[in-house]
Amino acid sequence: MSRRRSKRKIQFSDRSHPKAGIISAVMGAVALVLLLVLFLISGADRGLSGGWIGVAGMWTLILSIVGFVLAAKSYRMEDIYKITPMLGSIFNGIVVVAMMLLYVAGAV
Repeated sequence: MSRRRSKRKIQFSDRSHPKAGIISAVMGAVALVLLLVLFLISGADRGLSGGWIGVAGMWTLILSIVGFVLAAKSYRMEDIYKITPMLGSIFNGIVVVAMMLLYVAGAV
């Protein structure tokens, strides 16, 4: 019975979610949603949406790069949970790679 009780013991730690990591994850989620919305709008207009969609795409890319940098800086902090910087890196990385692939496909 003491063995069972030790598994249920609550452990407290000094760790916290870094603010930069949380901001990075939120920025990544927003950038990912914006990218999907821009893809849907452009697809609905069959690629004839105009220059505003390109400008919105560039702002999305800038938002994602800033979020990725914040996530990278968060990894260097001590006594943190790494989940929010990891989510920020993944979300922002997906957006950056998708935008680079779109740029290369457009150049060809």
